[in-house]
Amino acid sequence: MIDLAGIQRIIPHRPPMLLLDAVDELVAGKRILARLTVQDLPELPLLLLVESLAQAALVLVLRERPHAEVEHTAVPVAGSVHGVRFGPMARRGETVIHEVELIREWGGLAFLRGESRVGDRLVLEVDRLATTTHPVSALRSLLAEESS
Repeated sequence: MIDLAGIQRIIPHRPPMLLLDAVDELVAGKRILARLTVQDLPELPLLLLVESLAQAALVLVLRERPHAEVEHTAVPVAGSVHGVRFGPMARRGETVIHEVELIREWGGLAFLRGESRVGDRLVLEVDRLATTTHPVSALRSLLAEESS
């Protein structure tokens, strides 16, 4: 099991955008079970549900190479999400369990699939999520170009 502090040692997300409470199971390079209990909102917005699943995916991918200090190294970036299907919304007090499986890693990219459940209720299914990391210096250059 990985608690909140352990998650923060792996990914750079911090409250209020850290959308995981704990990791209950992690099989390195294969799969993860992570959870989030909906607390502050009547319903978890669908975009935040997808973000929470993506954060679980990042914990799986980055577990063996956690970020040291994100300002000086690299930022994890979700590139694309395909085959997204939503079920009933997760509501305040309910715990969402994300199950994410690594499909393939190739050249710095990771491809994953996952589903999220509240009890027996499927609330989210993702056929493919692509993620990578980008050096902070490259992202700063891109932002500088856009603001010029």
